[in-house]
Amino acid sequence: MDYRKLIAFGKNSFVISVPKQWIKQNKLNKGDLIYLDESGPNLILSKKESQRLNTEKEKTISIDGKSLKRIQREVNSAYVLNHRKITLKGEEIRTRLGDLQRIFDNLIALEVMEQTPDEIMAKDFLSMSKVSVKETFQKMDVVIRAMFKEINISFTEETYNNITERDRYVDRLYLLLYRTVLFNLDNPLRSLKNLQLNSIELHNFLLSGFYLEGIADELRRIARFSYQLSISDSENKSLSEFLDKLYKYYLETIKAYHSGDGDLALGLSDYKAELNLDLDKLKDRNKDVEHYANLISRIRRLISFNHNLGRLAYQDCNYFSENEF
Repeated sequence: MDYRKLIAFGKNSFVISVPKQWIKQNKLNKGDLIYLDESGPNLILSKKESQRLNTEKEKTISIDGKSLKRIQREVNSAYVLNHRKITLKGEEIRTRLGDLQRIFDNLIALEVMEQTPDEIMAKDFLSMSKVSVKETFQKMDVVIRAMFKEINISFTEETYNNITERDRYVDRLYLLLYRTVLFNLDNPLRSLKNLQLNSIELHNFLLSGFYLEGIADELRRIARFSYQLSISDSENKSLSEFLDKLYKYYLETIKAYHSGDGDLALGLSDYKAELNLDLDKLKDRNKDVEHYANLISRIRRLISFNHNLGRLAYQDCNYFSENEF
């Protein structure tokens, strides 16, 4: 943290010097406009928004000799970092066209606009200033609730396939959430005005979105291992009852998160140990069943993600009660 001395300037104003490093980082020069915005006891400085928002970033990615996963990671990274135009180039375009198009299809609001034998260009038409962090997070929550409900209807391959499709949608929403948070962290004044979120709250939405995306991933894996089990009807019922308890645990945790109920979140924090003890009993009874150990490990990870989401709920509550913004 840097401190600057307040200096009287005329009868009605005061001035402070601005750190040279901040000027360099934001590429400011003498005579440029700097915005000032009040947020409670804080005064936010930001460079003129038009200087930043009117510049659309572009990214060109060479695909030759790269795995599909590697290309997907590079495209996702460019998307999250708000590159408005992403171009794939290479001699392998013509032989991998379908797979490359699907990478773009998995990203919200990114559309393929041009194709040649050695190039695919996709453009983003999303207005980032209109994307709500809260609404995107809530959509993830809605899909995850549906996944919990569906996983307990029947342990079948069809259920697994349906849950896999829902998980893909959660992944798309998480990348949009990630992108939106970074965009607003880069435009703090706009974020405070449009979303009423400061940098701490934006960071916490990103972290909680990470936990939701992890829960969705584990639900998909639980569905996969569940339909592969060969267990008795009574053990099937026991597993179903446990997954129902897990769903109620999630609902209470997300309720604490949305309402900012720190007491509820703290009360749920001890439930992790109880659920893991129940898992131990299920594991002991089915230790010789193929895939059951894998199933248990995925459930434990889901419980951990859920527990961390609850921890974030009560830590947020305590932080914001002690630090008024």
